[in-house]
Amino acid sequence: MDKDELNKVEQPAIDQLVSLGWTYLPGAALSPEHPAQERSSFKEVVLPTRLNTAIQKINPWISVDNLRKVTRGLIHPTAATLMEANQDMHTALVRYLSVEQDLGKGRKGQTVRIIDFDDPSRNEFLVTNQFRIVGADGPIIPDLVLFVNGLPLAVIECKSPYINHPIAKGIEQLRRYADLRNPSDNEGAERLFYTNQMMVSTCGRKAHLGTISSGPEHYLEWKDPYPLRKEDVNNINGINNINKKPSSQEVLLAGVFSPDNFLDLIRNFIVFEPVGGTIIKKLARYQQYRAVHKTVLRLKTAPTRKEKGGIIWHTQGSGKSLTMVFLAIKIRRDPVLKAYKLVFLTDRTQLDEQLTTTFARTQGETIYHADSVKHLHELLRKNSSDLVTAMIQKFRETDTASQSGQDELAELNPSEKIIVLADEAHRSQYGDMGVNLNIALPNAPKIAFTGTPLIKTQKTSAEFGSYIDTYTIEQAVQDKATVQILYEGREARTKVTGDSLDALFDAYFGDKTLEEQEAIRKKHGTELAVLEAPQRIREICIDLLRHYQEHIQPDGFKAMIVTASRHAAVTYKEMLDELGAPPSAVIISGKAEDKKRLRPHSNSALQKQQCKQFVKPLADESPASESLTFLIVKDMLLTGFDAPICQVMYLDRKLRDHSLLQAIARVNRTAPGKQRGFIVDYYGLSDYLADALEVFSAEDIQGAMQSLKDEIPKLMARHTRVMRYFSAVGTVVGLQDIEACLEVLADQEVRHQYWIDFRKFARSMNIVMPDPAAKPYLADLKRLGKINIAARNIFQDEQLSLDGAGEKVRKLIAEHLSATGVDPKIAPIELFAADFREHIQGIKSAQVKAAAIEHAIKAHISVQLEEDPAYYKKLSERLDLIIQQQGEHWDSLVEQLSLFMDSIEPEREAGAEELGLTETEYAFRNILHGAVCGERKTEYLSAAVAEEINDLSREMVSVIDEQAGIVDYFRKKSNGCKEIRRETKRRLVDASFIGDDDEGLIKTVQDEFVDLARTRYGKK
Repeated sequence: MDKDELNKVEQPAIDQLVSLGWTYLPGAALSPEHPAQERSSFKEVVLPTRLNTAIQKINPWISVDNLRKVTRGLIHPTAATLMEANQDMHTALVRYLSVEQDLGKGRKGQTVRIIDFDDPSRNEFLVTNQFRIVGADGPIIPDLVLFVNGLPLAVIECKSPYINHPIAKGIEQLRRYADLRNPSDNEGAERLFYTNQMMVSTCGRKAHLGTISSGPEHYLEWKDPYPLRKEDVNNINGINNINKKPSSQEVLLAGVFSPDNFLDLIRNFIVFEPVGGTIIKKLARYQQYRAVHKTVLRLKTAPTRKEKGGIIWHTQGSGKSLTMVFLAIKIRRDPVLKAYKLVFLTDRTQLDEQLTTTFARTQGETIYHADSVKHLHELLRKNSSDLVTAMIQKFRETDTASQSGQDELAELNPSEKIIVLADEAHRSQYGDMGVNLNIALPNAPKIAFTGTPLIKTQKTSAEFGSYIDTYTIEQAVQDKATVQILYEGREARTKVTGDSLDALFDAYFGDKTLEEQEAIRKKHGTELAVLEAPQRIREICIDLLRHYQEHIQPDGFKAMIVTASRHAAVTYKEMLDELGAPPSAVIISGKAEDKKRLRPHSNSALQKQQCKQFVKPLADESPASESLTFLIVKDMLLTGFDAPICQVMYLDRKLRDHSLLQAIARVNRTAPGKQRGFIVDYYGLSDYLADALEVFSAEDIQGAMQSLKDEIPKLMARHTRVMRYFSAVGTVVGLQDIEACLEVLADQEVRHQYWIDFRKFARSMNIVMPDPAAKPYLADLKRLGKINIAARNIFQDEQLSLDGAGEKVRKLIAEHLSATGVDPKIAPIELFAADFREHIQGIKSAQVKAAAIEHAIKAHISVQLEEDPAYYKKLSERLDLIIQQQGEHWDSLVEQLSLFMDSIEPEREAGAEELGLTETEYAFRNILHGAVCGERKTEYLSAAVAEEINDLSREMVSVIDEQAGIVDYFRKKSNGCKEIRRETKRRLVDASFIGDDDEGLIKTVQDEFVDLARTRYGKK
């Protein structure tokens, strides 16, 4: 294992888990050959003895037969797919199992609890590392597996913080372990994930959490260790320094894997939902978990109805509906609150249907949906602990009110055991419906959910109480749940605000008579007439296309255009078509009296097709000439339309308040390579932006939009930070001294941090370019790009690529490198390439030369390791020793590394020749020789034993050679690997150097022989 992975990630994780209350055992202690006999084979993933003991402890009444039945069902589920098995296992854990047994009152169904969720201390929490499991295609060895009562409920994959894209590689490995990449390949051990509840990829500095159905983009950080504070995490880890900022890994482990939180998340914060015909397993994010707990605490402890209620503001895209579901689940399992009636209200049919469907699927109880005013009243009058969904509009009137002519609702239920939860509380609950709701349910606390900020006047706050929890726009951006939106005002001569309006009217309609001008003003109004003027729209389209082609198109994204009217929308399309723009579509509502010009654009069937085409990446559409690039709208699609491919909104109409925030959120969705969303304003929004958002508190809308000018200070700061690495070598001239710069980057930790800072600088440049503000930094960007390529090749460091920097930056650097005679596509020179020595001799700096040889050797060892694992593992150890002994004596280190480099392959060839073995036989011999020496704790074996090992290696290679020509002999579903195991064991048990206690050694050699055989023969 990589030492950095072990020392900086895996071991600290184990230490923290132990401090949280987990017991640690190394994977070897849970192997079949260990005296404890925790498992009967490497195929087993459950620890059966621990499972039996836990079930008996929690259910002391259970009979032997029923215990056997329960454990058998948990160890060998009958489901057809991984997701089906996982869902069944989750149901068994949280809703329990039932067996028939006579406890003194006759034979009847009894509930069996696998985990005691009410008292976590009655469960066993065990963490192990390097837990070996044999799958259909060989072994897998997850870094950390977490067991509760003998069941593997979580897997954590650790990666060195210094490799390229560690989180992504960890997620890829987790998906491979679970056979999620390509299930037909059987490349992992799917059964390890039958009971799995959480998967984590971590490199220490970052740690991301997901489930078995999570794609790489859905693994996210857990940023709040609630109910702990971040400073409390240091105390758990034994660090008496409140100023130390805990790492992402430390926060995630504290927030998710403390025993109480872990069981709570499993029981109350996981749901299975169908999405596009596929079941998705959804786990709460940290703000959802925190909000639910704060709400439950307030409901149980606050003294008055008003104080029990409150507001949960979680910005758009953070899963408010799911938070409501988690809250309902939590309430239903709370000893006090489970007797309450829950009433869920919304003001839109779509939301009402969505909530009803979601609750019906996840709650496991009957959901009563009020489909009429009368039905709602009947449901509310019942003093039952049920769950009711309804639209708040049904509080407008009652039978009694309508008969008497009254506008207010009579009291329906005075019970205090009713909780009202209102979705999108900023919209419709302030008028008579809100009053009627208070009259109908006078003692019911009310919880409000909203996805947009609350207005300053705090009508919602006055109605529902104080904040319970907030998850702001800025926090969503920081979490990378959304991207930052940049605002840019364009073409001041087109804006229709302020004094420019009359001047624009004169410019566009000055050729009309006064009577015609007055008629236009009377029919359209001055502002709309200007907004619809074809000349103005043409000017905007010319600028808009230039902006799109320079800023947006290079990175492969699309655009929306928001217009003041339906007629303006059609005019925009006509002008774009005239200018030869990429394909566009108009999406507008229709009216019966519409003229021929508008009718083609209000066809709902066509609009659905156009929306589906728009959300696809440009590369996915064929032919490219038909790629739908622009959507032109007035009101439609400004709320609820989710299109991550859309990066820019060209705004040419007046929006304010919630409408403005909802509209601009169309460009804040995340997508690969999307670093910002853009709002380009042609209306003149900047003239009244403060007024448009004045109803909100400043802190609530912080981060909603930033001016492009606000990106310039970030660019300056990031440029300064990345240039500091080379302050000792100067700036302009110094950056041209590549070797001096490489000396700075020779240290792996420095190089890793430099790469992070360089990428931030490059991303800022990609955002700002081609704005003139980027010009002062262009030269340094080019020079740093050249240094990056040199460092990548010298240090064999793939992470120093330009991935994620942005297409504009990559193109600029590639052009600069080509102009200076450097091909960025040329890979690092391999150790035994013909020109490697010539390349090394050209390096003047001894430190850089030593680093180049060192990293070339490491790269060679990494590539060759599978071909002869025992030999190259020893080489790696020798290399580490040389580096450690020589320290910073660079000339001496170059000499020693050169000698070492020259010996790598000749020593291997000489070793094989001396023993009379072929190269392949020598590789098998090295495995067996190393395993026996390791077991005997010696470096040397007797001549007789050594020769016996050589003979056995020859025999095994002969066996494999005879069968190697058979088609698919080493494929996953063949019997070839089984035969290798069988033949290996048959020879080893008869060997003189194998004793009765060497079953573990035999299994190790079997596994490694199979791996080597597959490597050397399976590729042929």
